[in-house]
Amino acid sequence: MQPEFQASPPSSPRFDKSRHAAQDFAQARLAAEISELHQQRQAARRVAERSRDAGDCLDLLSMLGLANLPVSTALAAEGARR
Repeated sequence: MQPEFQASPPSSPRFDKSRHAAQDFAQARLAAEISELHQQRQAARRVAERSRDAGDCLDLLSMLGLANLPVSTALAAEGARR
């Protein structure tokens, strides 16, 4: 008589810890990316406030590496309402 085949191996405490560590790392990385994007948008706003015109603003944003920021969903949604 053969033992029944188990579909999944029993989880070991070590595997569970590494899985949780990976999830924690992914969450921390996502939070850091969101924070970085928020800071970049704040910087872009400050540049726009201080710029003389649109060309000056674009030049300054390009120098800072902020010229290609993604459009926020809030701004995209507001633009769609108009």
